[in-house]
Amino acid sequence: MVPGVKEGLMVTLAVYGLLLSLSGCGNIQAGGDTGIDGVSKYDVTIANGQARLVVIFDNLNVDAGARIPLRRPAGAFIELGPDFQTGGTMLALSVPLANMFEGGGGLPTMGLPDGRPLPHVRAGSLAALATDLPVFGQCWLYLARDVFGIFIPVDLPNLPLTVTTRIRDGQGNVLGVVSGIPRGRTGSISGVLFLFPIDGGV
Repeated sequence: MVPGVKEGLMVTLAVYGLLLSLSGCGNIQAGGDTGIDGVSKYDVTIANGQARLVVIFDNLNVDAGARIPLRRPAGAFIELGPDFQTGGTMLALSVPLANMFEGGGGLPTMGLPDGRPLPHVRAGSLAALATDLPVFGQCWLYLARDVFGIFIPVDLPNLPLTVTTRIRDGQGNVLGVVSGIPRGRTGSISGVLFLFPIDGGV
């Protein structure tokens, strides 16, 4: 478990729930530099019942946008498009907050796509669902009742070791973690892993 992730996320979601119950609206925002070469920044927004993750990949290019609905969680989708500020590619994952931790019943459990264990996850694996995306290829969603995550494969040639950064909101509460995963043995892949726990699953 990453110290502070469980406590920080539970506080943040509790505050968000209170805002919704009192006013019918409310939002949480977090973002910044990933610390991963080639992945310049990310933003996390929770508003209007939706959790949205936006990631900018500097060295990938797409000419047109696309929206890909996901089988699970219900109502979730991924959007791809050019990022005009960096000349790279924007990937945005949107998930209804009510369905974010619905779990992965019936899905196989797995670690990273190349067989290595998931970092920061005690068991090293979670229920997972693959989806094919233009430019990126096969991404993986991790679905559990205590953890939600996504692994996005991307070439990270300058990353020798796993690099992890806590995702914090404006009040300093920890929402989750982002990790840059380097290539390991022959045949393994590199990529970016986002994990959002709710009750100590990581």
